[in-house]
Order: sequence, then C-alpha cells, then structure tokens
Amino acid sequence: MEMPHFSNEDSTLPMPPLQQHHEVPIPVQHHYHLVKYNLLIIPVRPATVVRPIPVASHTLSLMAPADAALGRRVGNEMMQSIWNFEFENGRRYHGYKAGSYPLPNDEEELERLDIKHHVMMLLCGGHLHLAPLASPGRILDIGTGSGIWAMQMAEQNPESLVIGTDLSPVQPGNGPGNVRFMTDDVNKPTWTWPDDNYFDFIHSRYMIGSIENWKALAAKAYKSCKPGSYFELQELDPRFRCDDGTLPEASFLSFWSRIICEASSKYNRPIPQFDQYRAYFEEAGFVDVEQVILKSPTNSWPDKKDLKKVGRFQLLTHLEGMEAVSIGLLTRALNWHAEEVRVLMARLRPELKDRSIHSYQIK
Repeated sequence: MEMPHFSNEDSTLPMPPLQQHHEVPIPVQHHYHLVKYNLLIIPVRPATVVRPIPVASHTLSLMAPADAALGRRVGNEMMQSIWNFEFENGRRYHGYKAGSYPLPNDEEELERLDIKHHVMMLLCGGHLHLAPLASPGRILDIGTGSGIWAMQMAEQNPESLVIGTDLSPVQPGNGPGNVRFMTDDVNKPTWTWPDDNYFDFIHSRYMIGSIENWKALAAKAYKSCKPGSYFELQELDPRFRCDDGTLPEASFLSFWSRIICEASSKYNRPIPQFDQYRAYFEEAGFVDVEQVILKSPTNSWPDKKDLKKVGRFQLLTHLEGMEAVSIGLLTRALNWHAEEVRVLMARLRPELKDRSIHSYQIK
C-alpha cells in the first residue's frame, strides 16, 4: 500500500516511514510499576458535613424563566436538533450543537466507551471513584456517554440522585429510578442548575475533544459544588509514551500522538499535558488537590498479571475505536481525506499489537 499524499499545508507533521515490527516475548527481568489515567480528586473549600438529600426532595427546573409560548418553542427546537443526528464517513454524530464534538455517538462508539469504563475500573481497583464520599445527595456526571458510570453509581447510592449530561441522548431508558439523563452542553457559559453549590459530587471522565476551555470548566465545577464536596476528573492524555526507549520517535504511534493533538488544538479543543490540570483547579479555588497518575499499557506487554489484563482491554479499545477518535478531528481540522485516515489506522495496528514496544498512555 502506498503512503497517502497529504496536501494540507497547515499540517507540518510528516508521516513516518513504514517500519516492520515483530512480536517478541517480554523479558522476564522487565518489571514496570504501572499502577498509577490522570485522575484528580478535588475537595471544595474547607471540609464541612454534607447531609444526604432524599431523592423525593429533589426538584430540577430545566427551563429558564420565560413565557410559556417561548419556552415551548425553544424546547421544540432543541428536541428537533437532539434527535437530528448527523452522518459522516459512515459514522453517526450528535445533532444538538452539531459539530462541536468530533467523536461519533453510534452503537460501535458506545461499546468502546463501555470497554474504556471497564479499563478504568480495573485501574482503580474496581472503584467507580476514589473520592472519599459520604452519602452524597446530588451527583453530576459530565459527559456521561453511554451512561454506564452514572447507572452504576446510582445503583451503589440508592439514596442519591445521579444526573448524567451529554450532547447525545443515547443513554438507556431502563436505568435505576434515581438516575436522570439530560442533553446539555458543558461548554456553555453557565450551567443549567437552578442554584450554585448544587452538587455533593461532580464526576467527569474522558472529556478531551470536548472541552473548549479547561480553566472555565474548573470554574463552573467549583461554582456548582457544595462546600466540602468533591470534583473528580478522570482524564486521558492520548499521547503514547514509554520509559525504556522502545517507542521510536519515527513510529506511527508517536506520529499519531503529535497529529491528534495538533488537530484537536485547531478544532478549539486543546489537550492539556497531564501536569497542567492541577493549576487549573487550584486557580478556580479548589483546595487539597490530589493527582493520581495511572499508566495504561497499550497491550499485554507488562509482566504483572493485573496490568496485562488492562492491556488486553486497552488494545481492544485501540483496535476497535482509534479510527473513531481520529477521523472526525483529522478530516475536519486538518483537511485529511477519510481514506488517508484509514491508511494511517492500518499502519498503527501492527505497532499497537507489538509487545516489544512498551508504550502506555497516562490516565
């Protein structure tokens, strides 16, 4: 297969030459401590006692003050856009705020999100969160995706109200009775909630490609948290890394790491380095910010049994979903052709499966 011709002058990153990689056994003497996804547990202000709020007492107004006719008109227009999905390069995308999020929302993507949820659960020892919660009343899940985290959180906390927000109304309708899903845009200047200090816990995961301004996200989350509550950000740095020199700069994995960040930046969805998040949240006013670094291996190269299992599932998400992650950004932001993206995917796959490359992503 010939290399695609990239005519986009904005992208200055050259495609690396095709290299041959062969799977080799991992030497027994290599042991890597990959225990510690970029995860922040952020308590709000000095700790105070947070009382649980019975579900029955929750009231949530989703309509801004307006006359009834205007409210119905705005609501109908929003409903039409919510369900008016867009299709591009064989994939389905959200209709509400169309184009603002570059990843699809079809069944294939929802399955990938559920596998990523499983990867995160493995890395976190089976826990949905690391924040030390005590009977949270209202819980917000930003960018809920398939809704799997919100539904499991609702099952574990039957006295809580769990609200999951997303641009796409693709969540199941048969979840626990104390979970609600809303179509909403995290990037809008002010959030929907009727009061400040509204939530006892805010959770956000895998929002790269979604956030226009990470400092603004931190400020809005701070405003929406009750005193003494927690905001937990479980985020991914998509750049492939390694600690032992087995990932060449001329590899396709390294090339993809650079080009996807360039495309996301041009799409006004910058991808921070993992060590930038702490400053965003401290500047917003959060205190006692704790950052836990989790390294997720690309495949089953680690010797440790638990990380080898993480790597198997992580490889599945890469093989099944890297095209979905790439095609919207590269075609929209860098003017690549869809076939050029697919050629790059074909050349990534051997490196993704190569266990002699000890690569990982920070989460």
